[in-house]
Amino acid sequence: MTEEPERPMHRYVATTDPEVANDALQQIYTSARMGTVSDASSFLYSQDVQGDADLSLSRLTFRGSIAGRMVLDEVFSVVLPRAGGVDWTIDGRSGTGLGVFLVQPGQEYYGEVDQLLVDSVALSLSTLRETARTVYGDEDLEVAFHDPRPRSPARERHWRSTVAHVQQTLSDPAVSSVPLLRADLLRQMSVATLEAFPLAGIPGVRRVSAAEQQAAYRRAVEYLHAAVSSPVTVEDVARHVELSTVELTRAFRAHAGTTPGAFLRELRLTAAHDDLVRGDAGHGDTVRGIARRWGMTHPGDFARRHRQAYGENPADTLRR
Repeated sequence: MTEEPERPMHRYVATTDPEVANDALQQIYTSARMGTVSDASSFLYSQDVQGDADLSLSRLTFRGSIAGRMVLDEVFSVVLPRAGGVDWTIDGRSGTGLGVFLVQPGQEYYGEVDQLLVDSVALSLSTLRETARTVYGDEDLEVAFHDPRPRSPARERHWRSTVAHVQQTLSDPAVSSVPLLRADLLRQMSVATLEAFPLAGIPGVRRVSAAEQQAAYRRAVEYLHAAVSSPVTVEDVARHVELSTVELTRAFRAHAGTTPGAFLRELRLTAAHDDLVRGDAGHGDTVRGIARRWGMTHPGDFARRHRQAYGENPADTLRR
């Protein structure tokens, strides 16, 4: 089961001093180093970073024409230029413009930027490797990508939309501190990255027998009921029953007509409803607080799902 993640951090720096900027940049990428700034009077660097050791999102601003180098250690960084210009070279492959690109651990990155606004997503090597091994059902899989560019425009769009969702969710401190939600965001970002870029060494997915599938489904259901209040993900369930997430999804579709993720969401909806029934608005219980406790942060979506399942608004259930 996924351990409860550490509380997220938020770090903001803005400076016109290149040395202070280098120190701040190295808080994100330990080996990063900007080159000499030719016109210090026009230089500005800012960074706005939030997340934790497994997943962090950064927005960086470079005002001026600047070159820099870095070699990442134990982290994958996906870079999304928003405005300005960037020319980059990663282990002999080159690119330019505002397209998404990926820097892997151990690769040498060199970039020349001009008035650049850029977002970046950093995923730890251990997190991405653990997710990949479970998704593809191969405990020996090492994560490496053939190319720093996305596999297709469609894959890039999906990755961008996932980032936008994660950024919006993490921007609310009250939401970003909910362990159930942060575990799910980490899973979404990891899977989107694995799908967006050409991964080397993907194995064929093993087909299990009908008897194995049924037994695994039963173990998964028991596990989900026991772990419903923990920051558990689909990958945790798959590891517990020793299946890939693909095979686990097949098992749930065959035996329950749903996916493991949807099954878990329904369990948490039931738990939230039970808390509403037992709750007391006069003693400080709120619909929003109960929903967030169970990883549901959109009030309208929670109310809609609750009405569909129980025939009344959650606020009415809490007042009864």
